[in-house]
Amino acid sequence: MNLSGQNPVTIWHIMGFLFTFGFLYNLLVGWLERRGYDEGYTSLLVVIGVGVTLIAYSFMDVVPAIEIALAFAASGFWMVIGSWWRHVQARRRAQDLLRSAK
Repeated sequence: MNLSGQNPVTIWHIMGFLFTFGFLYNLLVGWLERRGYDEGYTSLLVVIGVGVTLIAYSFMDVVPAIEIALAFAASGFWMVIGSWWRHVQARRRAQDLLRSAK
């Protein structure tokens, strides 16, 4: 059964790309985590992963990909802003503690 109307070979190429991307992206995120570069940016790493998946999916069916992207943007907007704001506040508290210790 082919619900998207795409050639099954195209679908398998896209799924293969996404499988490979997921593996490589996991390695990148692991590298970022080991060095502490992900602190305060985890939500953006999630947005990038979801974005790549939606872009790849758009090669199968663009309209649902756009609709899903808009849904994720609507539901995730405040999580990204909140994640960033919590990181800024935590960093500010840590800096204040360092200043008060001097």
